[in-house]
Amino acid sequence: MKIKKSQPTYNTTDFYLSCFLLARGIQLIGLNQTDEPGRRSFVFVESEMRSVLMNEYNFDGEAEINVRDFISAIRKLKTLLYEK
Repeated sequence: MKIKKSQPTYNTTDFYLSCFLLARGIQLIGLNQTDEPGRRSFVFVESEMRSVLMNEYNFDGEAEINVRDFISAIRKLKTLLYEK
């Protein structure tokens, strides 16, 4: 996927955070190679909702998520990671 230069993005190498964000509806734009060999970062569209979800994931202690959506996100991201 092409990332527009003017489009604000959020990058993370945290796999389970990425699964959480994807399962909660934050749009994944793509993956980028990091400086560390074999490590990639997940690139999401930046939004206010992403910030809210990050706080929920990191600090709330009670982040709610549909289990099927979370498992689907895990499978999707693993597929993207291992396809190359």
